[in-house]
Amino acid sequence: MQTTASVTQPTCSTPSGTIVFTAQAGADYSIDNGATYQASPTFSGLAPGTYILRARSTADNTCSTQGAITITINAVPTAPTVPTIASTTQPTCATPSGTIVFNTQAGVEYSIDNGVTYQAGDTFAGLAPGTYTPIVRNLANASCATPAASTITINAVPTAPITPTTASVTQPTCFSLGTIVFNIQAGVEY
Repeated sequence: MQTTASVTQPTCSTPSGTIVFTAQAGADYSIDNGATYQASPTFSGLAPGTYILRARSTADNTCSTQGAITITINAVPTAPTVPTIASTTQPTCATPSGTIVFNTQAGVEYSIDNGVTYQAGDTFAGLAPGTYTPIVRNLANASCATPAASTITINAVPTAPITPTTASVTQPTCFSLGTIVFNIQAGVEY
């Protein structure tokens, strides 16, 4: 009887492990060194720990073989902490795009498109106006991703004021200085 197996380690999305024996005709399987056996070669929902594999003949249950090695199911990986934003720079007339900078975390990569694409750097520049969903994910286990508590909005590029025009010009006289009066525009300085 052979006791080879494949192992699936826990992830953030599946926080338990699985051991699958190479199926053999006429065999039962154990992962607790023969304390209990089952007909299925698959053991799922396993907690982190060490497992001793054993296979036995269904025709003669005194005939069993222990695996050459023990199998370890690792601890569930840790999800990154909730990402926070260090700064958001909104577009201006001079720089018509925005920038989002994450507070740095070790061992993660960053996304602003709800986890579609990731990058190693914590700065996203040249952003078009829109809403962005910051997420960080664990470099060691891509299933461990944590979204920010809220989205970030990059505003529209501000509109430059229209060309200024004068409403009136009063020339200086012997008794007064000159005056220039602009035509009024909302939201501007003169």
